[in-house]
Amino acid sequence: MGSDLFALKALSDELNAALKGARIDKIQQPEVDELRFFVRAQGKNQCLVMSCNAQTPRLHLTVSRKQSPAVAPAMLMLLRKYLSVASIDEVSLYNSDRIIRIKFNAKTELKDDAVYFMFVEIMNRYSNLVFTDEELVVLDAIKHLPLDIQRSHVVLRGVKYAPVPQPKTSYLNDCTAILDAFKGGDLRKYIMSNISGFSGATVEELLTRAGIEDITSALSERARESLDMTLEKFRTLTPEPCIIDGEVYPTVFRSLAQGDNVQRFDTMSEAYDCLYTVLDRENRNKSRMKSLNMQVKRSVQRIQKNIADDLQKLKECEDMEKYRIWGELIINNIYTLKRGDAVLHCFDYYKGCEVDIPLDVKLPPSRNSANYYAKYNKLKRTKEFVGKKLVEDRNLLSYVLSIEDELAHLPFDASLAPIEEELAAVTASKNKPKQKGKVRKEQPDPPYIYLVDGFYIYRGKNNLQNEELTFKIASSNDIWMHLKAEHGAHTIIVTDGRPVPDRVLTIAAEITASTKSASFDVDYTERRNVKRQPGGHPGQVIYVNYKTILATPDKHEEFLVKK
Repeated sequence: MGSDLFALKALSDELNAALKGARIDKIQQPEVDELRFFVRAQGKNQCLVMSCNAQTPRLHLTVSRKQSPAVAPAMLMLLRKYLSVASIDEVSLYNSDRIIRIKFNAKTELKDDAVYFMFVEIMNRYSNLVFTDEELVVLDAIKHLPLDIQRSHVVLRGVKYAPVPQPKTSYLNDCTAILDAFKGGDLRKYIMSNISGFSGATVEELLTRAGIEDITSALSERARESLDMTLEKFRTLTPEPCIIDGEVYPTVFRSLAQGDNVQRFDTMSEAYDCLYTVLDRENRNKSRMKSLNMQVKRSVQRIQKNIADDLQKLKECEDMEKYRIWGELIINNIYTLKRGDAVLHCFDYYKGCEVDIPLDVKLPPSRNSANYYAKYNKLKRTKEFVGKKLVEDRNLLSYVLSIEDELAHLPFDASLAPIEEELAAVTASKNKPKQKGKVRKEQPDPPYIYLVDGFYIYRGKNNLQNEELTFKIASSNDIWMHLKAEHGAHTIIVTDGRPVPDRVLTIAAEITASTKSASFDVDYTERRNVKRQPGGHPGQVIYVNYKTILATPDKHEEFLVKK
């Protein structure tokens, strides 16, 4: 319900009271469609987030934090240029529409006073963040909307900002003429079609408070008077924000705010922050997951094509021995040949039969022999090179499929940075220039840590973590576990030199198999028996002297050490 004008009016009034005169300390753009202003207001540090994400457009104070990108986007640099010494003067609704305008008082490079505006358009997929000067000339925007015959709302640098045309009358204005024109029918639908600012739930509450039920004819004088009075009260209601079934409402509606599905908050920002921070993270994770899955799919297709090419080339090399024999037979029978002969008919003492060897009539017999030897040597080198490449490609395919398995079993709240790092290493070009300077890396997630009967058990979340667990954290006498002949996490039982009880071993095996849907074989051995696969990738190992246990999948969250 973030696009409901009734909620946005309450939100803008609240932000204006909280941020008037706030000094801007820092500006951040953690996402391509999201800005964060860190301000000092009323003696405390606060963060104002504004986003034009199609699924979660929003503007509110937040306690959440996000990592800045390694390279600052162009719009962020522009905002820092103009607003590095600025304060927030006013936050208000604009054009009686779903647009909140933030007015900044700033200083130019020559220390002259300047005014700038940020227009936060909260209109779902049409949402935008537009930054203008005092004359409303667009300096930059998150989304640039070019001139189009079907578009009256143009957002381009140097063009004067004009809001989206609003054909309806705002509920903040006089709605007498609109209500007078109602002659019967569906009153709820009529109000939503002709008066802006109401969602279905708000109209339902308006009619409930006015005591108006189903209307099939024109409004009676009494009903009309009640509706006018209720609408006037709606304009001045004191916000009592709450979340009802995953929707933000600015006031505790009598007909809706009942039961255990209601969360109440002191401020609109707290309500928006509670709801939209989670939704934003979910949506962005889904988007990133979709992107990563597409990268994995393309990588698998590319590697499979390379493997098919390798196999085809190896098939072509199967006849290489034939060319060596032909070169040898030509030399052995060269006395019978003369220049211009097209075929050598001779006895093949390797096969014990007669054979016809094609010859190039333009070349002397010795050159024909040399050509066959050259072809043999070329195919021999090709077979040796492609054979090694085939092993590497198959290892790489196995590695990428393990990344695909990671994505399939990745918890919602897990970091995607390690998987993005893995995919970047797989798809990186050797000729790609290295990025200069230090690149900030996201803090990696810790592995799953369990405590069972005094034994710590570690389970990796991705290949990079598997590599670290196995070869950096585990000692040589710790117990190492892995799914048998299957992609999966590495599990370590830290023994500290103690014998591992059967119960601990069984629970660790069940944790290892927790990504499977049925009982699965789990191999285990001492860490000393595990080696990196030669020429392999992170997490790819070979191991010996192992035993196998049949484990029933179980995450055993009761033993999980909370972080």
